[in-house]
Amino acid sequence: MIGQTISHYQIVELLGTGGMGVVYAAIDTHLDRRVAIKFLTASSDPQYRARFLREARAVSRLNHPNIATVHDYGETDAGQPFIVMELVTGETLGQLLERSALSLRRAVEIAAAVAEALGEAHRHRIVHRDVKPSNILVTERGQVKVLDFGLVKDLSEDDANGIPSGPREDLGHRTRSDVMVGTPLYLSPEQATSGTVDGRSDLFALGAVLYECITGQSAFSGSSLIEIGAQIIHVTPPVPSSLNARVPAELDRITMKALAKNPEQRYQTAGEIITDLKAAGEQLSDTGPRITRISQPSVTNPSAIMKITEGLRRPRLSLGVLVVVVLAAGAAIWLGPRLWRRAPYKPSGKAEEFYLIGTNALRAGAYQQAVKALGQATEADRNFPLAHARLAEAFLEQDYADQGTKELLLVHQLVPDPSVLPEDEALYLEAINAIGVQDYAKAIAAYLKLVDHNPEQPQYYLDLGRAYEKNEQIDEAIKSYVQATDRDPRYAPAFLRAAILYQRKGDTPTAQQAYDKADSLFQAMNSIEGQTEVLLNRAVLLRETGRFAEARAQLQHAYDLAEANQSELQKINALIELGRVAYTEGKTAQAETYLKQAIDFAQQSRLEPPIVRSLITLGSALSVQERPDEVEKNYKLALDIAQRNKSPYLEALALSSLATHRIQYLRASEGLELAEKALAIFQAGKYRSNITTCLSLIGRARRRKGDYDGALKALEERLSLATGAGNPRQIASTYGDIASVLSEQERYPEALARYQESYALYDSLHDRVNMAYNLMNRSNVLWRAGQYQEAKAALDKAVEMANGPEGKFKGMLAEVELIRAQIDLSRQDFAGARNKAEQVLAASGSQHEGLPIQARYTLGMALSLSGSRAEGQRHCSEAVSLANQADDAAMLSRALIALAESELENGAATDALATAKQAEQRFTSAGQKVSAWGALVIAARASRALHDEGSAQQYFEKAAHLLLELRQNWGEQAYNLYLNRPDVQVLHKQLGGQTVVEQKTPTSQ
Repeated sequence: MIGQTISHYQIVELLGTGGMGVVYAAIDTHLDRRVAIKFLTASSDPQYRARFLREARAVSRLNHPNIATVHDYGETDAGQPFIVMELVTGETLGQLLERSALSLRRAVEIAAAVAEALGEAHRHRIVHRDVKPSNILVTERGQVKVLDFGLVKDLSEDDANGIPSGPREDLGHRTRSDVMVGTPLYLSPEQATSGTVDGRSDLFALGAVLYECITGQSAFSGSSLIEIGAQIIHVTPPVPSSLNARVPAELDRITMKALAKNPEQRYQTAGEIITDLKAAGEQLSDTGPRITRISQPSVTNPSAIMKITEGLRRPRLSLGVLVVVVLAAGAAIWLGPRLWRRAPYKPSGKAEEFYLIGTNALRAGAYQQAVKALGQATEADRNFPLAHARLAEAFLEQDYADQGTKELLLVHQLVPDPSVLPEDEALYLEAINAIGVQDYAKAIAAYLKLVDHNPEQPQYYLDLGRAYEKNEQIDEAIKSYVQATDRDPRYAPAFLRAAILYQRKGDTPTAQQAYDKADSLFQAMNSIEGQTEVLLNRAVLLRETGRFAEARAQLQHAYDLAEANQSELQKINALIELGRVAYTEGKTAQAETYLKQAIDFAQQSRLEPPIVRSLITLGSALSVQERPDEVEKNYKLALDIAQRNKSPYLEALALSSLATHRIQYLRASEGLELAEKALAIFQAGKYRSNITTCLSLIGRARRRKGDYDGALKALEERLSLATGAGNPRQIASTYGDIASVLSEQERYPEALARYQESYALYDSLHDRVNMAYNLMNRSNVLWRAGQYQEAKAALDKAVEMANGPEGKFKGMLAEVELIRAQIDLSRQDFAGARNKAEQVLAASGSQHEGLPIQARYTLGMALSLSGSRAEGQRHCSEAVSLANQADDAAMLSRALIALAESELENGAATDALATAKQAEQRFTSAGQKVSAWGALVIAARASRALHDEGSAQQYFEKAAHLLLELRQNWGEQAYNLYLNRPDVQVLHKQLGGQTVVEQKTPTSQ
């Protein structure tokens, strides 16, 4: 919608999306001001439409500086409702807590401002019902704004004989009395027990927020929603001063009064708590330590145990369910689970039929079909615990954690004591719950027992294989899938899962055979969703092996099948993968088109995990186009959506993508911080494949920062994980990363050996893309090691692959040209070096991976050594200036040595000496002996030009000592090849004290 004009509002920027609504920044063309405009994307659902309308009507009556103002309401020509609101920017209270930005006094001031806003709402008989840190925003000027009245309850409607005011479309569609609204950690006891809700419920939530702000931890916690609900109803939290000794007694009293279980014992009005908060705040200082969030709410599985709702995002969990579950949990905690023993449950025939269909779809990875069938099973028989458990698993597989949690809660309600079930059913529940909390070892143990009990049933082997797969035990998983196909040669899901894992192991022929078998079986079953899954996964194999045209054909077929089958998720996945294929082969505009389509479809279908994945992939495509600002914007939006939906896995994906971007654009410190945050999330969730990706990023960031030991440590850890998982693609990638570190350390023989190992693995995988990049990187080491012919052959082969019939890897061509320029410079072909460096400068962006910096100092050296000394020094000086702004240690060091050489050529011996000494200290500190001895020779020459022969001899001696160390470390053969470089020969002669006449040479190593 960006660029469109709705009424008199011009849409300019997407701010956020949710399951029901999407928010844009817009320009009010009448008043020339920026506003926020919220569209209802679920306008066809009368219940959502009614809630949306109620928010507009209720909040429009409020006029208060601490409430985001509603300016307007309307509908588009297509009948899509929208609300126009004040555009508020700043940080949420949750974000302030995360970065320890609150003093006690400021926390109390914010709480008082929130109470002011609630007081205004309560005077208009409006209850917010979702007061929490993420709905409290503090602007850049320090003003507090209460947001998101999407769950408001208008008490005036309850007084009108049950007939709501406003348009008749609202009739019958108000929030049902048994639907729970709010976020569990901030629910009042009456909300959790279906009691009467009024303004005092908001004051309880405010008390919970205040408690968190002054202690750094939540008033209530638990390992599940059940425990959190039980605590809210039964447990009084410890007084704040027991957790933060700086909290005075009066603030203890205020907080605990707000958190009273009985509404009659709480503050009765917002005005009362405002008076007490302001008085307490006057006695507090704004200095001293800030509040540090001690821990997040204690949950066993952050991806599954989440808040029930988030603004307009998703349908609410039944309050009746929560009441029963919470009361049952309370009794379980205090009375013991044996009170609920019941006889084993027998589902209806129809429910069991749908259950089998859904379970088979789940095993095949057809999650949308699984959700549909298992949902039908639970509708046919709402007391069928295994159907609810499998439905929970299907939701969790798609990162829909709140729906998955709802189903698991129902399972706990239906079966408080699993021991009353038949043993196999109890094992199933144990395994599914274990997977929900990522305890894969426990799940494997349960499935092994099931296999032992049912040795001829293929489905049990497939379940066992999926558990092994999640635990990164790939060989064991394949063995289980093969055992499933041995017992039933027509079991398509097992062939599909095995094919995916053969692909991961690099066994392309076997993977293709398994895909073909799965496809033929799904066709025989007339399973369109199964056929589509085969096409989607086989296309990944084709893309990874550089067969782009075949991959596109598979994906187009998958898209057509998904559209015919009305499978929105698979249609979106096909578009995402089409985008990946397009940008990998250099068709970036086409990639952008595919990915924006995917985002649009995901928004229309209210599928938020695919929105996040689409935005991340779009960011990658835009990165190839050198559009860094848009890349950053897409990754940040993906991160925001993931965080708002409390999806740790997707949050970590967005963090790692943003880290990749920051590292690529020479912001290594920022990238390292983001990568470490992502790593912590992935490690907590045991996402081993993603852990290896983060370790690669950490290695890359530390390499850029010059922490080579730290980089190698991270990469060796990654190599161990990849080897343990038997993943040749990750092993190959890790060898390449290690080679890059060794190359930057100037350990050329070791780097070449690692590159060769990496290339051999990529060759076995038929991965042309990574083979081409490997050859390019290896050539950059070969010429530095004096192996020019081998370097040229590697570059030529890389370019041949990049310009092959499947498309162009345009991202690498500028890097190839830079390497050729540096080879020319080393061989003293200054004209060639100059022309190629100028081409790189013209073709590369302003920041992309430092290419402009390297091209500029290469150009500067070529000019300086060919007579254009002043111009050459200017370019080298500019390169140093740019490198100083970048976060790349080696790049700055190399720019400095180039500047020292150009200064010496330009007759500025004093400057050359200072710059050379600075470069030599950096090289020596990093263990870069090749460049260090070259810098020492420049320092010696500069000292001699300044008539300081004693210092010159000392520098020469140190340089000779470093050369001796290189000879000992590398061996005679590698050392002699290096000495054959023309530029090194000249340096070596200078080291021997010989005078070189009419011969200029670069010393960039």
